[in-house]
Amino acid sequence: MLEVLSKAAAFILMILIGYYSKKKGMFTPTDYQLVAKIILNITLPCAVISSFAHFQMDYSLFAAVVLGLLLNIFMLLVALLLTKRDTNAAKIFYIFSLAGCNIGCFTMPFVQAFLTPFAVIAICMFDVGNSIMCTGMTYALTASCIGYADGTKDKFNVRNIVDKLLHSAPFMVYISMLALSVAGVHFPAPVYTFTNLVGAANPFLSMLMIGMMFEIKLDRRSLGYIKELFAVRYGVCLALAGACLYFAPFAQEVNYVIALGILAPCTIIGPIFVEKLGGNVQLASLFNSITIVVSVLLFTMFFIVTNS
Repeated sequence: MLEVLSKAAAFILMILIGYYSKKKGMFTPTDYQLVAKIILNITLPCAVISSFAHFQMDYSLFAAVVLGLLLNIFMLLVALLLTKRDTNAAKIFYIFSLAGCNIGCFTMPFVQAFLTPFAVIAICMFDVGNSIMCTGMTYALTASCIGYADGTKDKFNVRNIVDKLLHSAPFMVYISMLALSVAGVHFPAPVYTFTNLVGAANPFLSMLMIGMMFEIKLDRRSLGYIKELFAVRYGVCLALAGACLYFAPFAQEVNYVIALGILAPCTIIGPIFVEKLGGNVQLASLFNSITIVVSVLLFTMFFIVTNS
């Protein structure tokens, strides 16, 4: 438990380093854009490749893939329902604050520390469905169906959506690695050695970037958004996690890890997509940071209860 809490505390410290460095003038307010490009195009794709080094497709857990996909779609629809009379900027903020779960950088260390290798496979399968949406599909659909914060919108057709996906490096790498895994193809060991080294920088750069984006400037309306998002995300996710624990037709350990996946914090690349769509990246980063702290507490309580 101490090791896991130490990792979670390290994530929060990385965010604080980014925020403090910006405040002291080490970074300009727009330097996070460079870090975001490095994450999206270099470190995150390498981290995805490394995650498939020992990945084994377990078709008996295919339902976990579907659940990961459906959770993202459901939360996206909830976001649209809550903001149906609001601005595009609010819609964008809600979508990327509700849809998507941080599995690889946050949930995985908990699962590896406390559960069995089979549980690791189960959470990887859940992340397949989750990642299909949060690495590019949600962004492509938002740009075409909702539009940008300034009111402009990409023409809604399959070609535009596919074009957005083709230009999302994390999405393309994830789909390619998934296809190779299904085909039983793996890269030579030196490739994974390289991607391990580069991908290892992804959690630090992601947390640093969130800290660089982070700005506590809340008017009454923004505070209302944060309160509503907090209540909705954790109200819905706690209900779904509880239903999964007691009613999902899987082995108990699989129910555990899917519940953890549901309770995970916001995806770390959500604020990047908010920025690309012209939304309030500072507010998105603030809420992202809040979900990390809350999920640390929820995960700790979860393991205490289930191991008591």
